[in-house]
Amino acid sequence: MATESIQNGFGVLSLASPDGAVRADVVPELGGIVSSLRVAGGRECLFRHDVFWDPATPETRGGIPLLFPICGRLRKDGTPGRYHVGDRPYVLPIHGFAMRRPWTVADASRSDAVRLRLADSAETRAIYPFAFELELAYSVSAAGLTCRLSVRNAGDVPMPYSAGFHPYFLAASAVFEAHPRARHLYNEDKTDVVGSAPPPPFPMSAADEQVNGLLLEMGADNETKIRLPDGFEIRQTASSLFRFRQFYALPGQPFFCDEPWMAPPGALNRPGAARVLAPGQDESAEIRIAAAQT
Repeated sequence: MATESIQNGFGVLSLASPDGAVRADVVPELGGIVSSLRVAGGRECLFRHDVFWDPATPETRGGIPLLFPICGRLRKDGTPGRYHVGDRPYVLPIHGFAMRRPWTVADASRSDAVRLRLADSAETRAIYPFAFELELAYSVSAAGLTCRLSVRNAGDVPMPYSAGFHPYFLAASAVFEAHPRARHLYNEDKTDVVGSAPPPPFPMSAADEQVNGLLLEMGADNETKIRLPDGFEIRQTASSLFRFRQFYALPGQPFFCDEPWMAPPGALNRPGAARVLAPGQDESAEIRIAAAQT
């Protein structure tokens, strides 16, 4: 079974690969988030903000939160993003609500894997008027961490959505490498895309001023690499549904975010941009993270 403990007042499920080399912690009550990923003799791969354990924080915590039913923000000024279903307006916070809701544990019978679930409620339907069922399946092995998301439309009308993961990697002074097919350009407040451009040259420094405006569409080679000065390397691959990567860093902060997304911000407001599930339909996608000293 997954090891259970209490950290800062929250139940934590700890996973370990069969060889003990890879370990991960998951906090169901805090959005089903991965709070820790340790490899290579216990080296921590993830950054956590000081507000990580604050249940009321509106900030993105660090770790690996799930983004649903939008990625990014629909407005920049801190007010909730607005979108429409028919003629009725609804509002959503940045990156949606899944990372701010408590998840239930569906299965923790294995020491190397756990499954969590989240379903719609009166609170979610007030800002996202659809019936859904989500499952997060986390597993660790000698190869690293796998995060698998399954989404089901539990209602009787088509359900638009977008999802993603937001890993905060401990990666000060990092260089990263990607092999995208295109770069998408944001509008002024980064709430939607307005065009495309050739991708920048890689490898690129995480301190490059382009990073926070960089939204890439990946091609057949969707692996990204983050290299630290001491030779430690983090590699991430994703299912084809996660065909976008958003990058995020802050000056003076020791993290670099390499975020697999299904669609850009504003997708719910643009026909054909978001994923759409028919009633009863479901689909799954995953990311895989591996790290080692090179």
